[in-house]
Amino acid sequence: MKTEKRKKTEKKLFTLFFHPFRSKLSTSFLRNTIFVLNNSKAMHPVMNSASKIFRLLRFSLLLLFCPALLSVLAACSYGRPDEAETPARAETGAETSGAGQEGAAAESAKPAVEITAPLVIPPAPDYANPASWVRMGATESILPEFEVFYIYPTLFQNKLRPVMDHRFERIRTKASDYIGLTFGLLTDPVHPLKLYAPFVRQADYLTVLETDFTAGLGDTLLRYGIEYTKTAFLHFMKFFHQPGMPYILIGHSQGASDLYELLRTTPEITPESGFAAAYLAGLPKKTAAEIDRDFEGRGIRRAKGGDDTGVILVWNTVSADAGDNIFTTPGGSVINPVNWKTDSTPADLSGSQDTAYYYVSEKEPAGTFKASLLGSVRADPARGGLIVDLPGDSQYDASAQMGEGIFHANDIFFFAAFLRDNMVRRAAAWRAVNTPAD
Repeated sequence: MKTEKRKKTEKKLFTLFFHPFRSKLSTSFLRNTIFVLNNSKAMHPVMNSASKIFRLLRFSLLLLFCPALLSVLAACSYGRPDEAETPARAETGAETSGAGQEGAAAESAKPAVEITAPLVIPPAPDYANPASWVRMGATESILPEFEVFYIYPTLFQNKLRPVMDHRFERIRTKASDYIGLTFGLLTDPVHPLKLYAPFVRQADYLTVLETDFTAGLGDTLLRYGIEYTKTAFLHFMKFFHQPGMPYILIGHSQGASDLYELLRTTPEITPESGFAAAYLAGLPKKTAAEIDRDFEGRGIRRAKGGDDTGVILVWNTVSADAGDNIFTTPGGSVINPVNWKTDSTPADLSGSQDTAYYYVSEKEPAGTFKASLLGSVRADPARGGLIVDLPGDSQYDASAQMGEGIFHANDIFFFAAFLRDNMVRRAAAWRAVNTPAD
């Protein structure tokens, strides 16, 4: 004879299967029901069949909704603090390498389980819409001396959704804050600039690390950032650029790569059109010979000094004893952003009383230190790196997260004062050559 408790259980279970929209079963009841089905010593045949059906139903629903669930999880985790790449910490690997080498070794011993989800490509930015610009003509003066078109470095990490979507508020805020910090250091109030900085669909940090920058980028996820850097720039030239005013391109890391491809594929960029200089700090694996070949006959060349125009300037900052890395390469293009020389002539800052800056993460303000710590700053053309005397495994290289003595995150911050003055100098030099005499 059935007990009253089992009769009630069967009745409610029947309601669950055959009247699903009328059922008001609570989560706790479902858990209790499953427990009864799994643990009854004298399970009734009806109950046994119902248990099998219930398990089969759960398994079928899991198979049906698993892809959708992964996509939802990817969207929900977009830009989470533990996955969000900051230009300093993520470009230096701090977000992904925090467990250290021992943690990485332990993880490598575990069986690899890869979770994949459909690739989500966000809608293309519409540059006629102000919401597609981080800065659109920002200036502190009604009479700026030159324009700057800027592309930010990699700003996020999300393996499940590896193409940036600027509609997410966290991404928008991070881009705005980082650009505000950068140009707070690069703007000279005596010689004001006018800043244009678009949102572009860049690849995430892990994708960048896996990219072979010595090969073509057209088949990689970096192509979206490259494509929309060009779209934004052409919009800038058509609707915003003031004829007769020089413009300067600035980018770091992935942003520098985006701008290099823009320069390489856009013949409209000429000194005559206003192009004064392109500061491509942290441009990965680009040799001097490759730049010379890409721009032969274009009127664009590598910078040789402190006031030449129509030029490209590249540097990747490392210590003298830094190991192999994804940025420098033998014969790599390098200029010293202190004395603007391309040979090994040092710029001795050991006695400097000036202040330099460094950046660790979005959670901390930019730090300051005595520029004298940079020591003897010198280009190493054979190695393709810019050598400084800062200690490795410190706050300056984000505690060696990308390798001891790899100061990639601070390619611009270390030399902000010199870069600020040099932009003014090159803009004036362009104006001296290209402005018609009265």
